[in-house]
Amino acid sequence: MKKYLEPLIHVLVWGIGYFLILNYTSTIGDFRKDRGPYWVALFFGMLMNQTVFYTTAFFLVPKFLRLKKIKALIFSILSGFIAINLFESIVDYSYLAVFFSSANESFVVYLLYNSVVSFFILLVALSYALIKYWIQNEKLKRVLLEEKLSTEMAFLKSKINPHFLFNVLNSFYAKSLKHNVPELADEIAKLAELMRYMVYETNEDKVPLEKEIHHLKNFIQVYQLRIADEDEVYINFKIKGDVKSINISPMLLIPFVENAIKHGIDSKTKSVIDISLEVAQNKLSFKVTNMIHQGIYGLADVPSGFGLDNLKKRLPILYPNAYKLEIKEEKGYFISLLMLQLDEPPL
Repeated sequence: MKKYLEPLIHVLVWGIGYFLILNYTSTIGDFRKDRGPYWVALFFGMLMNQTVFYTTAFFLVPKFLRLKKIKALIFSILSGFIAINLFESIVDYSYLAVFFSSANESFVVYLLYNSVVSFFILLVALSYALIKYWIQNEKLKRVLLEEKLSTEMAFLKSKINPHFLFNVLNSFYAKSLKHNVPELADEIAKLAELMRYMVYETNEDKVPLEKEIHHLKNFIQVYQLRIADEDEVYINFKIKGDVKSINISPMLLIPFVENAIKHGIDSKTKSVIDISLEVAQNKLSFKVTNMIHQGIYGLADVPSGFGLDNLKKRLPILYPNAYKLEIKEEKGYFISLLMLQLDEPPL
């Protein structure tokens, strides 16, 4: 019922507006003489006002506020306001002058009248959009806070202290160096770095994209330790564009890689996972493609902490109206694509 409440209110408000205007103008002599043409003029004016309201409240303000483009928002509102009022005034002046002998006002009078009415509608639209934007942001903050508290509670319930794990890994690292096994020491260091990033460096709202990429590479390298030399498993990771000075929400990319490894590797046949990340025109595109099969070397036995279902819940909170997520199966391949509208870099 709630989802129909807002449209119902809009219909009632505009309906009452139409009724009051028609009821008022029914006392005008010209209106009684030429009811049809005047009705057309009135409904045209209301249509222009609705265009001002809905374009401002449902398109311009949400789009440019989300992207923090205040100058572009002001420019768009002003240019749209001028264009609509000029168009409406030209139509009114031409139309009313044909049907009403008393409609002898100059074009400037029509323009002034339409501008005053449109300005009032514009103020209402801005107030409506800003209040709605604030309410939505507050709801998102509450949801995000609940998610964060839930995550923190789950972490507190963990039976193993992460400091203990780091100390154990440090001991293994020292022993591997002592016994002259540098390859093992390097892999232990990567595992420790992987865990440290997940535990300590993902508490921020945004992290450098370079760190997120480094985390992905560590994850892939640590996983490849489970792959035998004779297995035909290939994980390709390509990066295109300038990833410096870009921040994103942490742990957004890892679910795609986890899912690809979990379902896209089979020790009995050749398995290929293609990962591509591209940054261009202030947009990030991340695509992961894998063959569809369940292999014993996958992560089927390991629950992933940041799965795709979890990601689908996080994206509307972290990137409202600023993301596109496509997950599909095509010709034996599982394809995941995430596109993000990035924040504009500081000047």
